Amino acid sequence: MTPNVYLVWYREKTDSFDRAAGFAYTWASAEKMAKDLFAIKRKIEKCHDVATGVSLLECGNIYTLDQPKQKWQVMPFLSVLRSER
Repeated sequence: MTPNVYLVWYREKTDSFDRAAGFAYTWASAEKMAKDLFAIKRKIEKCHDVATGVSLLECGNIYTLDQPKQKWQVMPFLSVLRSER
């Protein structure tokens, strides 16, 4: 069985797509990374309209038109954006 990978992403107000920022093998690590990324984008880079989140990817899949298995926006609030395939 191949492990799933959690992709940590961010999106600024002017973006039309999510920007990959990191990867983790566990939800806890990915969630912490997304929260830390939000703080970096807001406090250090002074981006005020930014969202960060996590997408669940399956190893071995290439994502072009296919969407991730699940996607969550972690900051500024927690929600499930997509949970079906």
